[in-house]
This record gives sequence, C-alpha cells and structure tokens, in this order.
Amino acid sequence: MYQLLHSCARLDPVRRRAARAGDEESESSLSTNSAGSAGIDPAVNGTIQAILEAGALCLARYGQDRTSIQVIAAAAGLNRTTVYRYFGDRNRLFKKISEYERVKRRAEIAERVPDGASLEDALATIAEVLAANALAFNIPQHLRRHDRGLAQYYGLSSHDRHEWISDLIRPYIARARQAGELAPGLTEDQAVEWAALTLMVIDTLPGSATLDITDPRTLGRTFAGRISRGIAAP
Repeated sequence: MYQLLHSCARLDPVRRRAARAGDEESESSLSTNSAGSAGIDPAVNGTIQAILEAGALCLARYGQDRTSIQVIAAAAGLNRTTVYRYFGDRNRLFKKISEYERVKRRAEIAERVPDGASLEDALATIAEVLAANALAFNIPQHLRRHDRGLAQYYGLSSHDRHEWISDLIRPYIARARQAGELAPGLTEDQAVEWAALTLMVIDTLPGSATLDITDPRTLGRTFAGRISRGIAAP
C-alpha cells in the first residue's frame, strides 16, 4: 500500500535532476496560461510528478494553511516560477494533488480487490485504503489543530467526495445486485448512496471509544461489516 512519508524534506537528488530535466525538455512544447497546464499527464512529465509528490508530502506534514507554493517548490528542488508555470496558483495545485492521489487510490483498490470478492470484502478494502490515506495525510490531526483551509475543503467538497466514493463502490454494489445479494426492495442507487455516505466519515474521524482509528485494516472491516448488514440480503 502506498505510504506517505510524514516529512517534507527535499526529494532525493536523482528525482530532482529528473524533475529539472523534464522541465527543460518540455520548455519549448509546453503551452501555459494563467490557469496552469492541467492537461499534462504527471506520469510522462518528471517535473509535474515531482511537484505533485512534494506537494502531497508537505500537505501531510504541514496541512493546507502552512503549505505554500514556496514550501512545495523547495521540497521539489525547484523554484516558485516553475510551479506557477505548471499550475497557475495554489488552489489549482492543491486540486491537482488531490486528483493525483485519487488516481493512486483507485489503482490500489483495483489491484487489491479480486474479481470474485464478496461485497463486504470489497468494501473492507476500499474503507481500509481510505483510512490509510487519511492517516498518511494526518487529516484528523490537522483538523484538531484548526487548519482552516482543510476544514473549508471538507465543508465545500462534500458533494464531490460523495460522487468520487460512489464511483469507487458502484461496480461492486452493481455486481452484488446482479447476484441477488442486496436487501429486498433496495435499489443499486440507494445502496451506493448509503455506503458512500458512511465511508465519507472515515477521513475526518476525530477518534473513537470503540474503534482504533490508527488501524486501517480493522477500521475497514468494521465499516464494511456495518454497511453490509444494512444493504445486504439477510
């Protein structure tokens, strides 16, 4: 599983050289504007990948309020001008970091959930991945420290987060419906909505008297079991 380092040190020299090389190679062909260069695939551009990974590390360490373009640029071994050229502004960079991390989460889930997995097993893996990601980014800690940027993100992005989680779980719920595993009278959309709303809680769990929120696997199993009891056929 992808583990985010809880530090914001510079990327290693090899990665920094690759980032600079990627920057030089793309200099003549890159089309930039005030909105940044969102259409470039991080997988084929070393500079963009270095910026996104450095940004993720810094967000995990410092939270949103204390993570600036300068902090991310320094962590990536680049200058602010390069970061602005690719992303335009801080908010756009944060959005692209989120999208980049979501691609990783989706790939991890697809790799870990076998074709024949039960609905509960699939939900357990998804919940585990979400819990591990929340821990890696220190989300509960940053919220307890009153990170306003992060709190605003969760306040304003609830619809987007619900849609993303719904999209993650829908294939597994659809398969369960086709196999007759959903509770009688429950539609696929209803099951997806209920499961997604429940899984959304994982990111911001402040603590629990009965659950160890530092154990993603156990947390995932617990959430999956409770969701399944609500939507699965008896």
